[in-house]
Amino acid sequence: MFGAKPLISAILFLAPASSLHAGDGAPFFYIATQDPFVSSEGQVRLNDVHVFGGVFGEGSFGDNLQFWNVDYTDNYLVGAAFGRDFRELGAGFVLGGVAGAAIRFGDDDETTGEVWAGLRLRHHGLVIGDLAIAPAVTVGLSAVTGPTEIERLREISRDGDATLLGFVGPELSFRLRQIPDLELVYQLHHRSGANGFFGDMAEGSNANTIGLRYRF
Repeated sequence: MFGAKPLISAILFLAPASSLHAGDGAPFFYIATQDPFVSSEGQVRLNDVHVFGGVFGEGSFGDNLQFWNVDYTDNYLVGAAFGRDFRELGAGFVLGGVAGAAIRFGDDDETTGEVWAGLRLRHHGLVIGDLAIAPAVTVGLSAVTGPTEIERLREISRDGDATLLGFVGPELSFRLRQIPDLELVYQLHHRSGANGFFGDMAEGSNANTIGLRYRF
């Protein structure tokens, strides 16, 4: 899609992985195989808190990934999540866990609550000078106290129940060498029935979110 595979292949070929830390003469452009902005004392940050807000969009998961071309609603969510890294898997990948909670509200929705938990797979990302761009995805379960208007309509169409659904949270984070403990994060907050596996639902809801993550 959009020629992504050729671009990724070219990056992997032209920018060999590097395990150098900040200040060790790392190249300007490379794919990190470990935290590129570790302090000179070698302090590793295993925990993080992510605070965010977002807007619900109509359409499917794939439609909402194109965040610049989404039919947004007048419904929102604000929330926070705690994460912890468990293990370095090699080649720059890190396995961790995430648990979070959010409030959902808006013109068409009653105010409802959501909690979720899952496993997170992230990569240390692409380093361009003092900027690191890192992808991640969280996969788990999400429970709500009541459906949004979009979820209610999808419950009716499928004769389903959106109370407990799957959760998928693909994201991109942006971090500067000068403030390595803070990240700007874009995440798609997706609740899914996994084609009927959860709650006899297909789609649940999708919200594009922006937030800040603090690592400690």
